[in-house]
Amino acid sequence: MKRKIKFVNCLCYIVIVIFASCSKNDDQTNNIDNFYNGADATSSIDKLEGVWTILGVEFDGRLVEVPVNYENCGRDFFVYSEGGTYTEYLFQSSACEPQINRLNYELNSGVITLKSALGQSDDFVLIKLNSEELVFKSRFDIDEDGVLDVIVLYAEKYEATEYDLVAESFVQNGDEAFENLISFVWQPYQGFNQFDRYEIYRSAGDNCSKANSELITTITNPEITEFTDLSPPVAEKFCYFIKIYTDKGLLAESLLRTVEPGSNIQIEAVSVFEPVVLNNQIELSWEESDSPYFSHYEVVVADNATTSTPQEFTIAVINDKAVTAYTDTNPPYFKNPIYRVFVYNIFGNKSASTSSEVTIFWEVPFKRDEVIDLDQINSYEVDKEEPVVYFYGRNRQNNDNPNIYRYNYSTLQTESISDVSPPVLTGIPIKLSRSPNGKEIVINQGIELYFYDAVSMEFKYAIDPEEVFSISDFTYFEELDLWIITDSDAIYTLKRDNTNLRFVDSRPHFSAHHGSGRYQAFVLQNDRLLVGHASEPNSMVYTIDMDGTILSTETVGIKVNNWNNDKTLFNFQDEYVLDSAENSLYSTASFTFLESFEMPVYPSGTSIDGQEIFGTNNDPDWQITNESPHKKEAVILNRDSNELTEIETLGYPHVIFQNYSGDIFSISKGLKAKSLTQNYSEIPSIFVEKIQRD
Repeated sequence: MKRKIKFVNCLCYIVIVIFASCSKNDDQTNNIDNFYNGADATSSIDKLEGVWTILGVEFDGRLVEVPVNYENCGRDFFVYSEGGTYTEYLFQSSACEPQINRLNYELNSGVITLKSALGQSDDFVLIKLNSEELVFKSRFDIDEDGVLDVIVLYAEKYEATEYDLVAESFVQNGDEAFENLISFVWQPYQGFNQFDRYEIYRSAGDNCSKANSELITTITNPEITEFTDLSPPVAEKFCYFIKIYTDKGLLAESLLRTVEPGSNIQIEAVSVFEPVVLNNQIELSWEESDSPYFSHYEVVVADNATTSTPQEFTIAVINDKAVTAYTDTNPPYFKNPIYRVFVYNIFGNKSASTSSEVTIFWEVPFKRDEVIDLDQINSYEVDKEEPVVYFYGRNRQNNDNPNIYRYNYSTLQTESISDVSPPVLTGIPIKLSRSPNGKEIVINQGIELYFYDAVSMEFKYAIDPEEVFSISDFTYFEELDLWIITDSDAIYTLKRDNTNLRFVDSRPHFSAHHGSGRYQAFVLQNDRLLVGHASEPNSMVYTIDMDGTILSTETVGIKVNNWNNDKTLFNFQDEYVLDSAENSLYSTASFTFLESFEMPVYPSGTSIDGQEIFGTNNDPDWQITNESPHKKEAVILNRDSNELTEIETLGYPHVIFQNYSGDIFSISKGLKAKSLTQNYSEIPSIFVEKIQRD
């Protein structure tokens, strides 16, 4: 048995009018048992195909005209199309957006059978069919008594106005799968004419318009209602629109739809596989990007993945999407580097630095042999007899206490560490002394001096100097075997007797009383001592005899700087001090101005003979960012020739010195930092490198 479907159109209104004004009779036309009688078996599909509208309905012997519901829209109509498709267009409002009902149909011996996708069906019986007229019977329960009645409908061919429902629906694809693609969707063509094609147009640039657009694709299947532009040019702005054609020509075209890919079209991150460490190389690999807008991969190494501003360094740019591996043959000079792979699209967008869906970075458990396992150095001392630097610092990642380390930069080994950690953090630099008591490292601890064996770094003893109640700086006068201590008021000379520092003499220095920590003492030639303070415009010079007695005092026009990034360098052999605040040299023989220079802008050392000045042009006050202009470069000035040499380095130089054999070395960092003391990421990155001259 057929499941009935209702013939959906505006006739319901007419049927109700007829029912309200008439009563049924026994007319044979309306007899349900005679429904299939009178079918025009000669009817053909070629005559049936076309656009029709119902003009009248006959029931129980009365013929009633079917009115137009909305004059501006025209009449409701239906279409029998080639291929067995039946479509109704019913206007529901004056907006003229029709309700469209689509069914399949068959014609057999004058009976039209309509079928829905759900298997429901209904029959119409053709009474008359020619090129202009269509008369057919249908069944409808007019009086709602549960019994179908027979009505006759009179239709004629109709020149319907086709209303465009496609152009306005042309919008950017909102499906999540297309969020990073330039994609558009629209409603399918549901008109009654023969569909011909969709055309998609694109223009690019700030002045994109229809006038400068180009046809980029043609679609001839009306059911294809999505287009993704997989090969756009590189531009900051695109405009798209669609045209719809039928066999009657151009039906409509949409407004321009604008896309700004720089802000809207992102690119997905790729998953990075666990790196492989092989000797001093790190092998990386990752998934291939599936973005059609791929531009390149960027392989970067960073100091951490937990801060919002990591230090990142690009080590490779790969333009081939299929190349998904890279070996870092020159790993960075900091511990446990973080490797990331970013993906860029042609619009300049970069994949995210974090993701909950894929692994986009790895921390690699790797450290170069050159990198010292310290992240902070408070002070240092260079040995003048062997390839050793002594560091007073710590590793905060390991929660280490500040200690003193003996580091051999020839063997790249930390040879010894102080067995007793200095309990008080001091800002006075450690000192290396060579005395009758041996080679020792000395560090200030409150009002005491701690002495360590310079080779084993074993703690020897703490000495409280006689008559000294605070220490602002100290130094060892090797030629006189004297110890010199300064406090906020005076200088003191002391003689060492194993575990005692015996008071010999003292003299006041500056009349103003300054806080401790900014005094600095230099041992000069001819048994003299220079003492200065960062807040004093002049310095004091003392002449001392072999017993430690202070013979004379003199005020000289030399300023000693040791505040923040400014410091005073001293060259014993060529007898000058270098004021790094003004890049000026002053003689410590005549205490007169010698010369000034422009570069290196930030000097940090001198050659042993004093003829060369070492430094860098990196400003310690520069903000630490990936874009900051820090250079891995040593700058050397030859004072005789005034020649400036710039040498590429492995790290960022902080302190450059000439060692006992005449080679030049730098205490460098693999990461940008203001100083050896400051390290925001707490990542060990300090190493000693040899400056390679040509």
